[in-house]
Amino acid sequence: MKTIRLAGKSDQELLYVYTSENSYQAQFTDKQLLTRKFLKQYHQSLFLYKHFYDDLSEMGNPQTATECFYFIPGFNGTPSQIRFGLPSLLRRFGKNVYIKGLYLDEFSCKLPYWEKFTAENLELRRQKIKEDLEELTKRFNKVRVVTSSSGFYDFLGSWPELQKIKSNLILYWISCAPDTVSASPWEKYFYKLNGFTINGQRWFSYPNLQVLKHLNPECGNHKNWHNHEQNNVFFKNDLESRFFCFGFLWDYISTECFNDVLQNNLAKFNQSGHKIDIETHALAATKDGFWDDSSPANIKATLGRYINRARILYKPTSHLWIVTPEHLSDLFK
Repeated sequence: MKTIRLAGKSDQELLYVYTSENSYQAQFTDKQLLTRKFLKQYHQSLFLYKHFYDDLSEMGNPQTATECFYFIPGFNGTPSQIRFGLPSLLRRFGKNVYIKGLYLDEFSCKLPYWEKFTAENLELRRQKIKEDLEELTKRFNKVRVVTSSSGFYDFLGSWPELQKIKSNLILYWISCAPDTVSASPWEKYFYKLNGFTINGQRWFSYPNLQVLKHLNPECGNHKNWHNHEQNNVFFKNDLESRFFCFGFLWDYISTECFNDVLQNNLAKFNQSGHKIDIETHALAATKDGFWDDSSPANIKATLGRYINRARILYKPTSHLWIVTPEHLSDLFK
């Protein structure tokens, strides 16, 4: 089977691959009852920016800025996802800031998960983190690295290569993620409906419906937010990739792929044996549906395996909705 390179293709070229390229379609094996319908809706959603932030990876003027931030998104993130935290960030550090997000064509928001997270692409990702931070620390005395969820483990995998510039870095970890994820109990139900196997990994799509958050806090689709005099409704598909199918929001997941990504980065980190020993601030959710045990004690123990010292803020909320303005403002104090 020929290899299809998707990175760098135009929208029109990508749409053709997703809908008409037989070599791409043939990669999906063990397809279930509604797999074809779900894949069609998912591929279409990758071009609908109203459902997800785009690939914008730079904000501000590096020539005049007094503060610099480098953002590393997680598994389901894009560089401009940091816009959700801008009000809190600007309130603390002022408007004269420069923000650069980790971006490679191989991780464009228009590419599906299973095309992004290969061993080769993860190596490119770590190399890009190293190159970006080395360049930024030549211009700025301090670079504040903001990692989101599993994006921390990309930074962790790059850490052995960052020793020469570590004194110029400050780390923030938003939505702390575990270093391994258990198989989802949803898989046995939804794989039979919409699942498939690709690159030896099983994928399935699970619904986001508000009533389901009582079973898993990560399965809701919006947040009714109240903070003093402020009120808003935050929708999940404005912050993370989601797609509509049969009237509901869905997302694809593969615990096998997610764990492979984590182990790939941890293997790089373990080669050096050096824990992160820079100023670190972490924001952790104690009702996080991605952890088997999201108690403060277990979260602290997990962070302690990789970070020498960290200020950890615990919030009684879910993995995603810890990123509301008041929590981010507390992190950036």
